[in-house]
Amino acid sequence: MVVHRLKNVQSKLDEVLQDGCPIAVREAEDKELLHNNTIYLAPSNYHLLIERDKRISLSVSEPINFSRPSIDVTFYSVAEVYGKNTTGIILTGANDDGTKGLQFIEQKGGTCIVQNLEESQVEVMPRSALLFTPTAKELTLNEISDFINEQF
Repeated sequence: MVVHRLKNVQSKLDEVLQDGCPIAVREAEDKELLHNNTIYLAPSNYHLLIERDKRISLSVSEPINFSRPSIDVTFYSVAEVYGKNTTGIILTGANDDGTKGLQFIEQKGGTCIVQNLEESQVEVMPRSALLFTPTAKELTLNEISDFINEQF
């Protein structure tokens, strides 16, 4: 999970997300091996990549779309490793980060989902994603939740 947030600020986002979630939610650590039934949160000010050996790699390379972590960076790396088994979901946001990564997921045969524009608090990210990945499913948050629960 990649969320744009302030750099170098302590956050309890993982704890907030964990509340009521039936699977583990944790901030990712560099070189950590991925485990099933775990949601990994990209740490503030680090790009999160998945390596071919299914380990997490954290990077402080330049921001992409003014963002670090960048959704595009994560989507590219996940799609390279998991191909058609990748699902990318773009929610509300104020820039086009995630658009190119979602296109790449589509090229690899993965599933692309975008939050319903009318429901988005800021529709720039979902609108951009739909413009460049028109085959993406536009779903409400409830529909996204149902999809996740059914698929995973």
